[in-house]
Amino acid sequence: MTAHIEFRVLGPLEVGVGDRPVRLRGLRQRSLLAALLLDAGRVVSIDRLAAAVWGEHLPESVRTQIPIHVHGLRKAFKDAGCGVQVIVTEQAGYRLRTDGVWLDAREAEELAAAARKAAGAGQSEQAAAMLGRVLGLWRGPVLAEIDTAEIAVVARGLEDARLSIAEEWAEAELACGRPREVVARLAGLVEDHPLREGLRAQLMLALWHSERQADALEIYQRGRRHLREELGVEPGRGLREVQRAILAGPPALDATRPEVPAPRVVGDADDEPLPADTGPVVTVRPAQLPPPVSAFVGRTSQLRALDRLLRQDGRFLPMGVISGVAGVGKSALALQWAHLVADRFPDGQLFANLRGYDLDRESAQPAAVLERFLRALGVDGEAVPAGVEERTALFRSILDGRKVLVVLDNAQSAAQVRPLLPATPGCCVIVTSRRRLEGLLVGGGALPVPVEVLTEQDSAELLARVLGAERAAAEREPAADLAALCDGSPLALRIAAAKLAMRPQWSVAEMAERLADERSRLDQLSRGGLEVRASIGLSYRELSARAALAFRRLGLMDAPGGFAPWLVAALLDTTVHDGERLLEELVDAQLL
Repeated sequence: MTAHIEFRVLGPLEVGVGDRPVRLRGLRQRSLLAALLLDAGRVVSIDRLAAAVWGEHLPESVRTQIPIHVHGLRKAFKDAGCGVQVIVTEQAGYRLRTDGVWLDAREAEELAAAARKAAGAGQSEQAAAMLGRVLGLWRGPVLAEIDTAEIAVVARGLEDARLSIAEEWAEAELACGRPREVVARLAGLVEDHPLREGLRAQLMLALWHSERQADALEIYQRGRRHLREELGVEPGRGLREVQRAILAGPPALDATRPEVPAPRVVGDADDEPLPADTGPVVTVRPAQLPPPVSAFVGRTSQLRALDRLLRQDGRFLPMGVISGVAGVGKSALALQWAHLVADRFPDGQLFANLRGYDLDRESAQPAAVLERFLRALGVDGEAVPAGVEERTALFRSILDGRKVLVVLDNAQSAAQVRPLLPATPGCCVIVTSRRRLEGLLVGGGALPVPVEVLTEQDSAELLARVLGAERAAAEREPAADLAALCDGSPLALRIAAAKLAMRPQWSVAEMAERLADERSRLDQLSRGGLEVRASIGLSYRELSARAALAFRRLGLMDAPGGFAPWLVAALLDTTVHDGERLLEELVDAQLL
């Protein structure tokens, strides 16, 4: 590919071929290209592209609209004089080629890495120059004209990276003895991001070294007021140490970047700065994990996949999304792994049932969950902010620099989860949901961990553990039949085994015979408030009317090889394309 194609995402989306701009038509076309650029070089699936373009409200014609927009983009490149295929069609989706392409975000990442290496070698002048070039690549808010949640999450990540680079640049400039340049650049950034303590500390140091002691102390007081009024917290130790150094006298010859730990919760202390060795006051270690499920079997590959979260490079928040059909054991897997690795998170474990699929209660609101989390972390009830955004900011501030495991069970959507995510890579988040929550996979880089039904061997082992090895061995063949009738569903297996355990006079063969009747099978699989029918019903009630009709009619068919779009088209007297869309809706709802 020729090397004259330039993409710019650090500001409004811009594309150029040589000196000619590529004219992008419409927000959806721009959103699709942005999604490909943010995953440049990798295949992006149709589902992920759809989430980036339309968010969670997908049109029925999404499968045809994506290729139409891709065709429009290719035509725009061709009209601008590009003679090669920039967007490549792959079996699983589309990929934006990176050979011969210049992308400002990639340039920023490579330059910043080189600058950090230079800083580590003591080459402050070189580091300052390179970091200054990096900051110059930003032309405004990242992809500001694109407002889908998935793109917004990535944009916020790039904006956070910009602020971190600004802090590193300020440190390098101060080491080179240029505080006035730091003041000129950081003053506006601190005004725009008043809760960013690292930026404020660097601005205070720069003012101090510019012989503006009073201004530096005023910047501290403004920041303290913002933190107290918006989050109910005091400045962190790093900011207080900078204030104390300014009060002590003239600046030292070298100005080093202070460490800014998590803020402390407001208590009964007066307005005087705390001693340097007091540290954060929030020391509560929550341990909220429910007990693991008894007789846990199988899931070796899923546990191994989750272990990969502990081996990430430390730059991004490790997050796994466990998805699967109702009753397949998602929560059991999450709790089993959480207890196995709890000692890797010395600052505690937080747990919340988000009730995304609860028969009797509404889904948990993020604001209410955040309030419980903040109280568990030691925040006084009166200090909990009112709004969701403020609570999220305080939650992330408290967890900054800590190692906490957060388990969010039974989530309904990515939007319900996002406010509950920490920002520090030392933490880890596990989410369970019936849906795949592709918004978290696309925007948050979450690891997908799909959970299928148990194998025959694992089903037999689960029955043996609940019934007792002797009873299961005595009726080995009926136990195998019972496991097959439960179709590998841990929920169904546990209900059936619990009924047998409570009725020792029943034989396993008798229970299997009861389940063999398809008309009453779901009636039999009910025990102590647990029902297979109710679990399926919660997913069913979220379907569109036509998908629900397709589900009912497919239930009348005997199709051991699976269901094809033409079959749905025949059952509903519709097109094959519409049949495919309805099947996809049923798959997304984990009903097929």
